[in-house]
Amino acid sequence: MRLRVLLLLALFACAPGDRSGSAAAGDTGGTVIIAMPAEPQTLLPPLVRLTQEKQVIDQIFDVLAEIGPGLNTFGDAGFTPRLARSWTWSADSLTIAFHIDPRARWHDGRPVSAGDVRFSLELYQDPVVGSHLADVLSVVDSVSVPDSLTAVAWFARRGPEQFYAVAHNLTILPEHLLRGADRTNLRESAFSRNPVGSGPFRFVRWEARSAIELAADTAWYLGRPRLDRLIWTLGGGLATALSNVIVGDADVLETLTPDAMAQVSASQIARPVAFPGMTYGYLGFNLWDPRDPSRPHSLFSDRDVRVAISMALDRQAMLSNVFDSLAYPAFGPFTRTIPTSDTTIVPFAHDSAGAARLLASAGWRDTDGDGIRDRSGRPLRFGLLVPAQSAPRRQYAELVQALLRPHGVQVDVEAVDAQFGPRLLSGQFDAVINAWLIDPAPSAIKGTWYSRPSTQRGMNLQGYGNLAFDASLDSAAAEVNPARARELYRRAYRVLVADAPAVWLYESRTFVAVNRRVRTAGDSADTWWRFLRLWWIPGDERISRDLPPSATSR
Repeated sequence: MRLRVLLLLALFACAPGDRSGSAAAGDTGGTVIIAMPAEPQTLLPPLVRLTQEKQVIDQIFDVLAEIGPGLNTFGDAGFTPRLARSWTWSADSLTIAFHIDPRARWHDGRPVSAGDVRFSLELYQDPVVGSHLADVLSVVDSVSVPDSLTAVAWFARRGPEQFYAVAHNLTILPEHLLRGADRTNLRESAFSRNPVGSGPFRFVRWEARSAIELAADTAWYLGRPRLDRLIWTLGGGLATALSNVIVGDADVLETLTPDAMAQVSASQIARPVAFPGMTYGYLGFNLWDPRDPSRPHSLFSDRDVRVAISMALDRQAMLSNVFDSLAYPAFGPFTRTIPTSDTTIVPFAHDSAGAARLLASAGWRDTDGDGIRDRSGRPLRFGLLVPAQSAPRRQYAELVQALLRPHGVQVDVEAVDAQFGPRLLSGQFDAVINAWLIDPAPSAIKGTWYSRPSTQRGMNLQGYGNLAFDASLDSAAAEVNPARARELYRRAYRVLVADAPAVWLYESRTFVAVNRRVRTAGDSADTWWRFLRLWWIPGDERISRDLPPSATSR
């Protein structure tokens, strides 16, 4: 198996995407079906937190400018127009005027206006809405509208990621449809499940546990998408999704495991396609008591316990066991694809004897001979939350359990389905095997690791807090010199890794199963779905077959 996967990597990992063949002029049509093992919770951009939601809304909605393949987030170098056909900086760099493309229309026919940009910022920043991007967008003081097609973003201070914050992270929403919405309950609004955007595909339907369907906006202002339709089939689990792709009932499945890679590679119908990886996985420790977040966690508030667990786990052996060659060891809360990554960081090395000594010195000993260490009557035991539908994370949880047992640590694996997200977001766990699809901007780490009150942890799911880490991030965000900003971010990474709020497990190498009829396109350096509008199917390779209700033309 290992030799086979290594050979596949040599064949498929040489370049992102797979641009086999070339589209003839006007060669448009066909449907791509994407197998999605889990179901989204919302399609309202300010509330989106899951990758399965993001890949759908990125087709429906627009941003002001599109990031380039170099993933530069300092200044505007490499960005290309989307809703903003151009932009103008003020002499002091404290304002940016975005000039809206006059051809842009909402899918209900209304023109997109500068007022929509102003409204969208206000909605994202409203604390009642509770968007996890509110912090990122806090660098923007306001948006003024000198005319219907000019939106001027105002900043209190200069920073390296001013442009990125507003141009890339602010998804533009229709003011005329959301102005009167109840912001205290947006997730339950009709718009959340029936959105209207201005992107390349318009929403058609969302049938729970069945399908989400989008249709090409044939009059899209930047040019008609090549495909007629995108359909996500929902639920059924990973095994069912993989089977559907292999037999040709679906066209796309993201993130292949080694076993799935072997099956796809042997298939005459599907093939693996490499895309850049932007996901890291980790074992995260909850630093607050899940039953009373006003109190520190009885185990994990102690750094020595966190470090000992880190030392007890052989990360390289675990990675080889779960991913074979389809992932890299993680260095910290970033991936090597972003410009500020620091692969010189050395996480705690595997040291079984050192882990045992550290636990003993912290007072954890097996006083009753049951094989579990204890201290003051409290056993060294914790629950490990993991999503049941993720085979790799379940495997990691089982390995953590097995590797810590000889060290006198009892781990209770809690594999859950629908409750994984709610429990994670509410802090109802001791430890978790989690994965983040990261934002290209290094400042985005503030949303997941920057200090917050225990009752308002937001996306800082473990409740981590360190003032030295915060200070480095604050300095980096205010630093206008890109080289100096990068060094400050790397300083923050080193502080965080040394504090051991997590065991950094893996960095994904993204391989997506794609039907051989489907041609991928576009130079995406962050997500595989960024340029779905450019994917195409040659006319003589399109097929018709039975699909979920109302999904007909193929």
